[in-house]
Amino acid sequence: MGFTETEIPVGEGTVTISVPNMMPIAAPTHIAGVSDIREEIRRAIKNPIGTPHLNVLAKGKRMAAIVVNDITRPYPGGEMVLEIAEELHQGGMEDSQIILIVAYGAHRMNTEPELRSMFGDEVVNRFRIVHHDAFDDNRLVIMGVTDGGVIVQATKEFAEADLRILTGCIAPHQLAGFSGGRKSVVPGISGFKTLKEHHSFPIRPERTSLGWLQGNPFHEESLKAARIAGVDFIVNSIDNELHELIQCVAGDLESAYMEGVGLCRKVWTVKIDHKPDVVIVSPGGYPRDFDLHQSQKAIGCAEMLCKEGGMIIMVAEMRDGIGKPGKVLLEAGSPHAVVERFRATGYQPDALSKAFMWARAMENFRITILYSKVPDTTLEQMFFESYVSYEAAINKALERYGPEASFMVVPYGSEIIPEMENVT
Repeated sequence: MGFTETEIPVGEGTVTISVPNMMPIAAPTHIAGVSDIREEIRRAIKNPIGTPHLNVLAKGKRMAAIVVNDITRPYPGGEMVLEIAEELHQGGMEDSQIILIVAYGAHRMNTEPELRSMFGDEVVNRFRIVHHDAFDDNRLVIMGVTDGGVIVQATKEFAEADLRILTGCIAPHQLAGFSGGRKSVVPGISGFKTLKEHHSFPIRPERTSLGWLQGNPFHEESLKAARIAGVDFIVNSIDNELHELIQCVAGDLESAYMEGVGLCRKVWTVKIDHKPDVVIVSPGGYPRDFDLHQSQKAIGCAEMLCKEGGMIIMVAEMRDGIGKPGKVLLEAGSPHAVVERFRATGYQPDALSKAFMWARAMENFRITILYSKVPDTTLEQMFFESYVSYEAAINKALERYGPEASFMVVPYGSEIIPEMENVT
């Protein structure tokens, strides 16, 4: 039995682990980042796909709403806002006619220091910032209903604007197939009425859906909702595994987005022909391992890769703790109880949806979390296995599955799209 040393991201650093019987690392295809982020964003905006130029769309408009990400979705948002604003100025608009809407979905509101770290002082000082609240009906407007029955309830200021712009990042997503584009509307600036329908069965996929768009109701209903909401223009980034911008796309809600998706697939698709007994996975470091909620995204990929009944060893810092999904798990009698509760009630404000995805994985795999700031006793109360070290976890895996047990390391599990070829 041979051991291979490898590094895996955790927080803002890495840890070195020694892995037995290691299969090829499930790593993305590296594409170098651009040398000038601002210039790449400017290039994309000045060469829109499927729409007139943004300065043309801005002519005669009263108010422009720009939807921006919250802190859990890192991207060059500040640079995007400044370049968009420059185009809007060329179309005759002023800063006072531009508002930014932070797309929290049902996440917590970001603080002003967080906003300044995300977008820079110039953006925060120049523009009015609106904080979306999914639970305040007085701040929401119903814009329509999709033919799938999803009520399109969005932030009031977005509905009242006459120029609607989305910014975001395109990355693999375990429910929507890919993030970005239409997701800035649903769930980004949607009310609970929308989230309840859209994030529950049957619209919600039963299993992890990384890379799945065509025929995916979660994606398709979100796209319909964004059309109803009247999106005029998008600006989206695509990153490599080092969080470096490799390309920006801008223009039409669908055609610009799909061009970005094509590049994203090239980066993040990994072909495998053999499922391992053990998957050692990292969400990809901070902020992807920010808390239990964000770290879960890497479990979706691990579920697709690991043999049924196998072991998933996650490396995640979770500096912000366990959040709402952790509370759900702590209060549950078992993972199965969480699964059954979600099937009975659907999406809830208490992050039952995210707890369900953890519990679903626990029913099929043995899961542990290492290098976390969450106490081991708390992890155990949430039904995770607890080990004093990664060596102890690996030894337990070898005891369970035998000395020939196969191991796969996934350093950027939140975004890897496994492509199965004659998988055994």
